[in-house]
Amino acid sequence: MTHDRHFTPVHDEPAYRASEAAHFLALPLGTVQAWSFGHDYVHADGKPKRFKRVIEPADVRHRLLSFANLCELHLLGVIRRRHRFKLPQVRQAVNYMRGRLAEARPLLSARFRTNGVDLFVDCASQLLNVSRQGQQALREDFEQALSRVQSDARGTVVRPFPYSAPAGSSAAKPRPAVVDPLRSFGRPALADVYVRTEVIADRFGAGDSIDEMASDYRVSPRQIEEAIRFERYRLNLGHRAA
Repeated sequence: MTHDRHFTPVHDEPAYRASEAAHFLALPLGTVQAWSFGHDYVHADGKPKRFKRVIEPADVRHRLLSFANLCELHLLGVIRRRHRFKLPQVRQAVNYMRGRLAEARPLLSARFRTNGVDLFVDCASQLLNVSRQGQQALREDFEQALSRVQSDARGTVVRPFPYSAPAGSSAAKPRPAVVDPLRSFGRPALADVYVRTEVIADRFGAGDSIDEMASDYRVSPRQIEEAIRFERYRLNLGHRAA
């Protein structure tokens, strides 16, 4: 039996464009591109500069991201929603965790769920000079984000449940959509039945009723409503970012 030395786990396969990741995770496209691939810019002194990427993308040449990259971006997005981290601060905090946890992907490490969050908050406190209340808010946000990421028995991230509304709002708690690299071509789908949420939104736009789709897919009308909310939230975000 031969072994393929170039075998890549499905979680690390290049599968997503930056625009898709931004849409799935409700993050600005520019943020996803900068965190994933870096960018060139001109400093105030007129000299060209290079902003270095924060995560390690699956395929730099073709500018493609993996499922693991999506999970990293999901967690990093938390600190952009409420805590106004600047990108160099994000990189410094991630590098700090890499050194302390000795993990190439510290945000996806099983240890991040234990002492990793505290390490990040400690570093953030130094970078941002936040108050005790600010530290607690950051910790709670990370714990909320982690609750939306499902891991297997080995601690490997297997499925994130992206937000369907701005983090912190009462509507952010439902988990209508899931991204699973082994189901629905790795695109957001209605949890449990794995019907792609964009299909549900398209059917609704074409005139199919919520009750009809709930009957078709054998789910509750509330699940269909949340799937539509999920797609509308991303569409509205894309319009604001355009």
